[in-house]
Amino acid sequence: METAEYDRMARVEERHWWFRARLAVVRTFLRKYVPPGVGLDCSCGTGMTLKQLPQWVQIGADLHGLALKHTRARGLEKLVQADLRRLPVADASLDLVTSLDTLEHIDDDKSALSEIFRVLKPGGHGLFTVPAHPWMFSAHDRALHHERRYRRAELRSKVTQAGFEIRKFRYINTALFPLVAAVRLVSKDDGEGDGKSDTEHVPAGPVNFAL
Repeated sequence: METAEYDRMARVEERHWWFRARLAVVRTFLRKYVPPGVGLDCSCGTGMTLKQLPQWVQIGADLHGLALKHTRARGLEKLVQADLRRLPVADASLDLVTSLDTLEHIDDDKSALSEIFRVLKPGGHGLFTVPAHPWMFSAHDRALHHERRYRRAELRSKVTQAGFEIRKFRYINTALFPLVAAVRLVSKDDGEGDGKSDTEHVPAGPVNFAL
């Protein structure tokens, strides 16, 4: 991502409805399916997941130094600067790896999934979130340097080819999908330039709370 996007993320991540909603879904999944243990948050960004879910993830990895700088500012120190396709982690050493809205940034996402599978213990868990529906690719995706948005069958195939057995596979934020889809369909995007992130600003208080 662009440097400015990390700065924006650090500024709004704990307040913006989208990040808070994703975290709530992830926390619910972990409580239901994954016992606390040793975990890694891949592409940890500015550190919100590490800060909020310490029972499950204690180590953060990100390719970008600025992301790690923001994470350290939260008082988190178990960090490593690394490419998700080449993690400096021993085989079969982790109980959990989270990869939240990360795979879409990577050209060779199959290698990334295989690398995550490598570092997990037998019976360990990988938790992935990605943007869906290629037809919704927009200026927001370009601003965040996304390589793709995923079709359901495509993601399922890549995950299973990496060796994973799928335990839960679902869409999230479905209640808002008609609104988001409508906005994407009517927005004019010329496909050029760096684009603009949808999460650049936090909506007004009542709107943010309602979402």
